[in-house]
Amino acid sequence: ALYKKLTLSDKGVREGNWRGVVNGFNTYEMSNKKVGIYGIGNIGKKVAKRVQGFDCIVQYYDKYRLSENDEKNLNLSYVTLEELFKTSDIITLHSPLTAETKGAINTNLLTLMKSSAILINTSRGPVINEPDLISALQNDTIAGAGLDVMNIEPIEKDNPLLSMDNTIVTPHSAGTTWDTWFRR
Repeated sequence: ALYKKLTLSDKGVREGNWRGVVNGFNTYEMSNKKVGIYGIGNIGKKVAKRVQGFDCIVQYYDKYRLSENDEKNLNLSYVTLEELFKTSDIITLHSPLTAETKGAINTNLLTLMKSSAILINTSRGPVINEPDLISALQNDTIAGAGLDVMNIEPIEKDNPLLSMDNTIVTPHSAGTTWDTWFRR
């Protein structure tokens, strides 16, 4: 949705602007993009499999590295944390919230990212230092963020993330579907 500017396109069409913000030079596809997974537990592994369906190259960072056999079976490679942030086009967060991960995604890592990269967080809001993310988005340090979790939930009405065109914000609902109720 961020790469294709789907929410902005939808808004534009509803307002009578057929082409809106999409001009063919400012949208992207996932094919051949490098997806970096921060946290390769059960969910991270499922994400790795799914993004490969879009022909993505997958790399990961986790405190606990997978076995060489697991990496081969999942068709992904291990990189350092800094390398993950430097080289990924899309970074998706799947770590638990611990004393070690709280605020771990901060200016130090965000400034390593490509200016065309996007950050997705469906793990826990406080894994990201939110003021640092807001600054990175406002200054075009990164291209966008998809956030299903926030530092404060529900999100406060005056949170700057709500007024940014380069964000998609959802109400902690990424895993809430009819289908998932039966798997829980």
